[in-house]
Amino acid sequence: LPLMLHGMKVALSRGAQLVVLGSASEPDVQQHFEALAAEYSQGGDARLILRYDEGLAHRIYAGADIILVPSFFEPCGLTQLIALRYGTIPVVNATGGLADTVKDVSNTSVPEVERNGFVFYGKEEHQVEQAMHRALDAYRDGHQWWKTELVPRAMRQDWSWSRSAHTYLDIYRSIMQ
Repeated sequence: LPLMLHGMKVALSRGAQLVVLGSASEPDVQQHFEALAAEYSQGGDARLILRYDEGLAHRIYAGADIILVPSFFEPCGLTQLIALRYGTIPVVNATGGLADTVKDVSNTSVPEVERNGFVFYGKEEHQVEQAMHRALDAYRDGHQWWKTELVPRAMRQDWSWSRSAHTYLDIYRSIMQ
């Protein structure tokens, strides 16, 4: 929660607009977000919609440029996979499925075709802040690159079960030889 809140503040301080959709299973967290929703309802740059709405979620993915996923634990991570398919660039903490699927745009040890987001490492506010600044700077200063290279690259990536099945089949065949 602290990293999400900090990332939201960074985005708003940089002039970005943001949307939060969802609800919390813990009552104190839900109450905190309800208070934020009331606070942010006074301005036009942030909207917190505190309910489950899959149809709206897909419209948000389709209209967003960046999605923040600052999880401390993420065994799979469907959020970033859906975002990538829609061309919404993820800013993620390098954990679990997030680390497996999101490769930092500046990581030269990864083939360029696999670089699809902004990654931070850790649980400190300054780490999410740096990643958010890098993403927002890239969007603002490299908008042409963002639109013509990064977004299409993210959308072309195949994270389907078919791809995984082919990979496993290739491994199986190599062992059998």
